Amino acid sequence: MNHLALSIIFTVLIFPAVFFVLIPMMPAFFYMFVMTMLYGLIENFKYLTGSELAVLAVIFCLSVVVDYTAGIIGAKYGGASKKSILYGIFGVIVGSILFPPFGGLPGLFIAVFVCELFLNKTRSQAFKAAKGSLLGVFTGIALNFVLALTFFSLFVFFIL
Repeated sequence: MNHLALSIIFTVLIFPAVFFVLIPMMPAFFYMFVMTMLYGLIENFKYLTGSELAVLAVIFCLSVVVDYTAGIIGAKYGGASKKSILYGIFGVIVGSILFPPFGGLPGLFIAVFVCELFLNKTRSQAFKAAKGSLLGVFTGIALNFVLALTFFSLFVFFIL
């Protein structure tokens, strides 16, 4: 198969993942990176070099860091305790299992809010902490969307 056809096919395959980043718990970056690796292997890394792949790997790693820290940082900024943050992580997991793909968001909010109330905080303080965790998650999603656009744009630039 010629280079142009293969490049178009992989560009079309990777493009939807840019928008899958907007759905929590969707492994969009993992998919993008695997497709990029597959493209490189098929083309014997002739059009996508190892150093270019390393740049894309750094973006992938940044997205993982954002995924795992955004909600925690938001909760901490909102005044949540460490215990509430742990319960929030549990809430994300349970919510995602019970109501995929968006169940993690209310699971996070409810878990942080309830835990803060059990820690004798006022409703206002508990709401602020829970709201902070959600704001952190939404900020992380926005950052990951920018990273996904960057990843996709660089992939297209590298293969052309």
